[in-house]
Amino acid sequence: MTPKSQLARNLRIITCTILAIGVATVVLLVFVFVINSREQEKLIDAQLDAHTTLIELQAAIGYGGMIHKFKNWVLRPDEPYYRDRAIETGQRALALLDHLETTASIKRLGLTLDAERETIEAYMKNIAHVSELHAQGMLPGDIDDRVRISDDEALAQLGVLQQKMIATMQEQQRELVARKNFLLMQPTMIIAVLLTMLLLLVRRRAHIRSDFDALRVSEMEQFTQIAAHDLRTPLRHITSMAEFAAEELENDGATAHAAARKHIDGIFERTRKLEALIRAVFRYIMIEGASQEVETVNLRELVIDLGALHIPEGGTLRLEGELPVVRAQRVELEIILRNLMSNAVKHHPTGTPTITLRYSRKGRLHQFEVEDDGPGIPEEHAEKVFGMFWTPNLDKETGDVSGVGLALVRRIVNRWGTELSMSNANPTGAIFRFSMPVI
Repeated sequence: MTPKSQLARNLRIITCTILAIGVATVVLLVFVFVINSREQEKLIDAQLDAHTTLIELQAAIGYGGMIHKFKNWVLRPDEPYYRDRAIETGQRALALLDHLETTASIKRLGLTLDAERETIEAYMKNIAHVSELHAQGMLPGDIDDRVRISDDEALAQLGVLQQKMIATMQEQQRELVARKNFLLMQPTMIIAVLLTMLLLLVRRRAHIRSDFDALRVSEMEQFTQIAAHDLRTPLRHITSMAEFAAEELENDGATAHAAARKHIDGIFERTRKLEALIRAVFRYIMIEGASQEVETVNLRELVIDLGALHIPEGGTLRLEGELPVVRAQRVELEIILRNLMSNAVKHHPTGTPTITLRYSRKGRLHQFEVEDDGPGIPEEHAEKVFGMFWTPNLDKETGDVSGVGLALVRRIVNRWGTELSMSNANPTGAIFRFSMPVI
């Protein structure tokens, strides 16, 4: 993977990490809020139920309840209403006791309500006994002395129960707050871990960026040295030819003028080559500024159009594989295919090659092969072929070979973060393979 693609990958990772932090934070906070709200509601309902039951029990037993009605029944034998109300409130008190003993608050306290139950049951038994004593004609004062029941223990037990219930409710609230704080710590810790990972990714990206910049500087330094050397060569030739032409023009005669004309023609030729070389240099430098707009590309139409432009009459273009419509950076893809086709033409012995383009799809990659039937590349030059200004035709005086085309191809493919390779075809020719990421 190239530094450029590593930078892009790290940027995607950082972006995804930030999104993950945000989503995780929201999800965890919502989770904590929902869980805590449900626990809070359950606790409030349980505490309210226990507290309400206790108050109703006290009301069913105390003033206006069973004991009060029982006393009135003792003193007012002619009013059976008090007897009926005493029975009714006594039964209500026993039902409330049963319910209270099943609540979590009372179970947690480990207390019993035996004294209350025994007192209520004693009053309930004496209601019928009071009716018998009334029927026997006993005075209310004597009846009160005979059926008097001590409820001090029951009242004391209710007081203790009320105090402990309040203390338990406070403890439950504290435990709920502690659980809430613990749950809130979980997203906080996760966020801290994610932020630490994000910091490491940012630092890693900075290192990769630094390495990438250093590589770019080194590449441009090497490029500048090679370019300066290769640009000086045609300039020296132009200077020498100009000097030769000037010397010939000092002599008279048709021979001298013909020689001067030949030198001047050579100057024009070298100037044309120098201009082509400078254009190639600028293409290499400005590849970073090539249009990066992604658009829909019909691969079959693109390849056929490029073949019509760069393969001369007598040459052949063959297509293998189903070339689909894809999303791609058209400018860069054109640069690659154009250079591979034009190289096949320039280096073919007759200038009329048979070029075969193969396409296949493998996972997230578009895979291409460009094969020609030219002389091929000697194995010892397999790596040099992608170097700046290198060409097997350096010894030729004709042609506009600058040795930049395949360097451009390699640079684009490297920017994509994919692979470029070359091998010789059988029996002759070269095969260039490259991949393009699926967009």
